[in-house]
Amino acid sequence: MKKPTVTVRLPAPVGTEVKCPICEGNKCKVCEFSGKVKVKVDAKVPVQRAHIIKYIADNMKEVASELTRLYGLTPQVETSEVVVKESGTYEVIQVSSIGGACWIAFRVDELETPKYFFSYKEFNAFRRPDFE
Repeated sequence: MKKPTVTVRLPAPVGTEVKCPICEGNKCKVCEFSGKVKVKVDAKVPVQRAHIIKYIADNMKEVASELTRLYGLTPQVETSEVVVKESGTYEVIQVSSIGGACWIAFRVDELETPKYFFSYKEFNAFRRPDFE
């Protein structure tokens, strides 16, 4: 089943004056001999949600930086390492903030519920090889 397209309405500048694209500011009938054209825009512009998500994914560092600038500290999320164990291969994501860190291990070679570690001691025990 195909999911319906979700459209989000984002704020847009309401009304503006631009140089006439016909006469390039030299005055014509289109701009009523003012050299400028008034552009009226709806207060909200529809944008498909998928485009917003793609933009955020493509510009994650800039978006995180801007969120930090506007709203304060935001967590840093990054792949810290790949752990190979007898049971499988795990990508480990570290989520760090001023309050501390936690680690999430996702199995990459098979579908499995992620493992969460809220202390470095727990995480370190997990990353030790099975064959010591």
